[in-house]
Amino acid sequence: MKLTTKKLFSLGLGGLLAFSMVGCGSTSSTTEETTSNDTTTGEVVKPEKISMMVNGTFLKPTQDQNSLVAKYKELTGIDLELISIDHNSYNDQLALAFASGDVADVVILSAEYYSAYASQGALADISEYWENSETKASGRMNEEYIDSLYINDGLYGFAAQRGNGCVTYLRQDWLDNLGLAVPTTYDEYLAVLEAFTTQDPDGNGVNDTYGVTAAGIMTNDAPFTNYLPEFWQDAYPDVYQKEDGTWVDGFAEQATADALQRLKDAYNTGVIDIEVTTNKTSSCRDKLYSSKVGAFTYWAGKWNMTLEENIKAITPEAKLVALPPIAELGQYTERQSPVVAITSKCANPAGVFKYLFETMVDGAEGQMLFTYGVEGVHYETTGGTFTQLPDPENTANTFTSAYIDPVLSIADWIDADPLADSRDERIATSNELFSNNSKLAPVITSTDAMANYSATLKDIRSIIVAEVVTGDMTVEEGMASYHAQADSMIEEILASLN
Repeated sequence: MKLTTKKLFSLGLGGLLAFSMVGCGSTSSTTEETTSNDTTTGEVVKPEKISMMVNGTFLKPTQDQNSLVAKYKELTGIDLELISIDHNSYNDQLALAFASGDVADVVILSAEYYSAYASQGALADISEYWENSETKASGRMNEEYIDSLYINDGLYGFAAQRGNGCVTYLRQDWLDNLGLAVPTTYDEYLAVLEAFTTQDPDGNGVNDTYGVTAAGIMTNDAPFTNYLPEFWQDAYPDVYQKEDGTWVDGFAEQATADALQRLKDAYNTGVIDIEVTTNKTSSCRDKLYSSKVGAFTYWAGKWNMTLEENIKAITPEAKLVALPPIAELGQYTERQSPVVAITSKCANPAGVFKYLFETMVDGAEGQMLFTYGVEGVHYETTGGTFTQLPDPENTANTFTSAYIDPVLSIADWIDADPLADSRDERIATSNELFSNNSKLAPVITSTDAMANYSATLKDIRSIIVAEVVTGDMTVEEGMASYHAQADSMIEEILASLN
């Protein structure tokens, strides 16, 4: 059953934004076609135009996005309007779009925002379209990932790929320079970071490097700990469900206190980037490329190749190694699958599902487009051999994917993945390491109590983490402050879940 709660719900970073009557006053690109869909015969009217709001996970304008739009029009006859938003501000801009009622037909959502927007009636229920689709009937989809998206018997988003997650990359050449092995325990990892900070690993005669950088000590989105996993270890600083079915507040657990102490100690010794609380992922990557830092936890798969290629552009002898999870961590965490979702304002959701979502995973030309981009722009074919071309945004790099990461795809090709044999070994190795050593993040859910307090709790936790790790507040003082501010809200949330 589709949820239609109309109460205000805070979204975006820091609880900045809110929305209520989603879709009021907006006009859809498919408005005129909605009455033409015949629900008795199952015929779906093709939209003339589909608007889609995308973030940095989708092909960017600087990567010749127009060529994808043109190719999609050639395949389907439909105009695809892409609204590209900077990755770091996407969630805030999306919340503004919902609040104004001027939101696109389709949006990209992380698992957390998917659950929240679905619970507020902002997304169309596509369960009927999926259950009766040719794509489902084909058996080419790994339905486990689609099934995990159901909320109260409704399906409000569509996954074309697994969620993926982050692995820690180390400068292998720095390890070699210092005669160090790849660490397997926390103590060994910390020793490597200390050596990267104090022992001149780049050999320039100056101690101007440090151990590890990250875009925040705790991220805003689940799984929260993925940028500094070796320090967080078994802590999960949010509400989660235990194996016995009960819901608990992970931030209040001893595991979180222990993690904060590890982080504080490491920060005080200088092995963690002093700008960790203000970094963006782009600034972290720049520090890695310029050899300021020797460890960086980032996405598995294609990013292994991209990171190393960018470092080599400045330091040709540089090399990265993907670190298997240290013993105390055990497993990396895979986020829940991101989704493409049809908003409630869309007047022809059936048409969008059929002609956009199903095209993305058709196992043929559509899947080729949304995976590898456009022939002659992003890849070329010579004598039946497919080769990926330089990235139009940065020709020093090889282009990898337009939206669907080929190593994460949950849709089989009708024949075979045409570029599987030519895939860079670094991509395959990194992805295999992560896949074999990861667990799914806890399932995200939403209740009225969580809707009321989620943004506030995020702010409280973020401030306490920053003050404890980088400031003078002790772990004990931080946890006491958290209980004083959060206990009443947490009690109501847990009551609603349990």
